[in-house]
Amino acid sequence: MRLTERKSRRLPISKRIATSVREHAARSHMFKAVLGLLRTRIVPSFLVNRAVANGLIREELESALKLVRNWEELPQVLAGIAEDLYEKGRYWDELGLKSRACDHYLDSSLWGFYAQLLLTDSAEQRWAVYAKCAHSYRMAAPHFHHPAQQISIALQSGSLKGYLRLPGRQAGQAVRPSPCVIILNNLASSKEELHFTENAFLKMGLATLSLDLPGCGESLDTSLQSANIEVLGNAVYLFLASHPAVDQESLALHGISLGGSLALYLAIKFPGRFKAIATLSAPYDLAANPILFLPAFRRELACLTRGREEVIREYARKTAVRGWLDEISCPILVAGGGKDIVIPPPDTRIIYQKSGVSDKKLLYCPQAGHCCYEMMPSLRYEIAQWIRQRI
Repeated sequence: MRLTERKSRRLPISKRIATSVREHAARSHMFKAVLGLLRTRIVPSFLVNRAVANGLIREELESALKLVRNWEELPQVLAGIAEDLYEKGRYWDELGLKSRACDHYLDSSLWGFYAQLLLTDSAEQRWAVYAKCAHSYRMAAPHFHHPAQQISIALQSGSLKGYLRLPGRQAGQAVRPSPCVIILNNLASSKEELHFTENAFLKMGLATLSLDLPGCGESLDTSLQSANIEVLGNAVYLFLASHPAVDQESLALHGISLGGSLALYLAIKFPGRFKAIATLSAPYDLAANPILFLPAFRRELACLTRGREEVIREYARKTAVRGWLDEISCPILVAGGGKDIVIPPPDTRIIYQKSGVSDKKLLYCPQAGHCCYEMMPSLRYEIAQWIRQRI
């Protein structure tokens, strides 16, 4: 083992991350008299809560934030940490220690994801950072406790990229197809951010399919404006129906934020196809909610559409559910936060009240913000357990 590697492994992970931050900052001439981002509130708490809920360690993230002086420097610092972690992953990979390498690759992917999320000015730079994030995740994917299989679903206008993960089986257990949850994330996200959400379902014995929606992540060859949502939903179903390890009679939808509106739309358009649906911070009437276009929307989500209103408006038109919720025929769970400044909190109650089924549940978190990241991981496990009981 190299001497520098031996020395770094003696330090706690938080100190190793802080050291990487300082080294990157020194190379970039960032050390000046500054106030931490958290003290000056340049970085919204939403971003910290989101990153921590999805796998970053709060103390490590806060250490990184305190060492930069403004929003513009933050993506480079986070990307630098991602690069350092990737190199550590390669080191352990070359030694044949796949499990240890997997942990570093996954951490690298997450740090890189949040780095590119903040790069709202340069599409080329953002894609370059995201490409490294996606590559790091691919390196980790085969070595997870529940390995992730990269998949591609063909559409007329391109393809959807995603990961299929199957639950483990105990020794002697009969091999039979698994129930599967289709996870539909926000337009401001990609499949790599869903790793720990998937884990909640996998621990319940459910398979997961996570997708990059059109125009997001690695599904950039499919435009959101040109995508036919019904064709998309049917293509996803046909893919799962043809997979021998998935039980096509036991499918569920879990939609997060704008992905929640898509989940509601698919449940309405394909009655009888899904055994259950769960939404988290989903909008009721996206087209009629001007709050979605306030600066808070762009700042809180750092949207992959870079805040272009026409993209959101087109998505709203294609996934409209107002006036149709009484046609939902499968059990539904609706969750949302009382301090959500992106989706109006009353939307959660409206979706619950207007859903036309008797088997429904409302999870309203008064002190939580958008996507209820403050309530993770307990909330996602409650959602997973509710779905498991119905498919």
